[in-house]
Amino acid sequence: MKQNSKKCAALLAAAVMIGLASGGIIAYRKLNSPQPPNTQKTQNDTANSSKSPAKKLIKLTDSVSVKPAAGDYTADNHIWRLVNKTHPLKNSKYRPENLQLATVDSRPDKPEEERSVRADIMPDVEQLFASAKAAGHDLQIGSGFRGYELQNTYYSSYVNTYGQAAADKFSSKPGYSEHQTGLVMDIAAADHNCYLETCFGETAAGKWLAKHAHEYGFILRYPKGKERITGYQYEPWHFRYVGRELAAALKQADMTLDQASPILLGKSSAEKSR
Repeated sequence: MKQNSKKCAALLAAAVMIGLASGGIIAYRKLNSPQPPNTQKTQNDTANSSKSPAKKLIKLTDSVSVKPAAGDYTADNHIWRLVNKTHPLKNSKYRPENLQLATVDSRPDKPEEERSVRADIMPDVEQLFASAKAAGHDLQIGSGFRGYELQNTYYSSYVNTYGQAAADKFSSKPGYSEHQTGLVMDIAAADHNCYLETCFGETAAGKWLAKHAHEYGFILRYPKGKERITGYQYEPWHFRYVGRELAAALKQADMTLDQASPILLGKSSAEKSR
């Protein structure tokens, strides 16, 4: 009887030990095995990602769109900033912080400031001039950046010579000039054939620029037939930098920056008509 009791006790103790060991193994496996994903967190992450889609394209026309650009399009230093007779610079004495003397040919008789453009567009300026050269056209910057004071000098001189009504067709009041952005070049042939004259548009160099300037981020700012929209006469020498994508879109859509700006800003139809 005592032997049987001892055997039962031994068996019971062994069973307990086995149970404890099994429990430990199971616990250890749970702690060290890969855990299933947090289903709720995954769902939340998916929902959050769907709330932040890529920026939508801006439709200039039914068939022409452009990607939004970073920054405030109305800031004086933005490459999409509209500057015209009704949209002056916010800071009338604005001066780009990164002006650089052009590394391409420019009129040596002009002051260094007027032979400068913004440094960030210089690579595209260089490529534009190099491509023109390869096509057989030697170009020159006739006028680049013009500050408030210099623009005032030009404008006042034109008013005194031609009268204000005539001057306003081809010159800007100080603070209203695109040249002050540092994003504009009056481009001429190096031999000055048709220098700052409408006949430049009929020269080989003028035709090449009108056809290819957008490939380097520049638009012909005051095209023929758009005088009532731009407020200025046809100037086949005046090119404005807006970046390659927008320049290509405006070229394709046959739009001026004046026409596109309200769309870029997302204004309503009522606002556009004002």
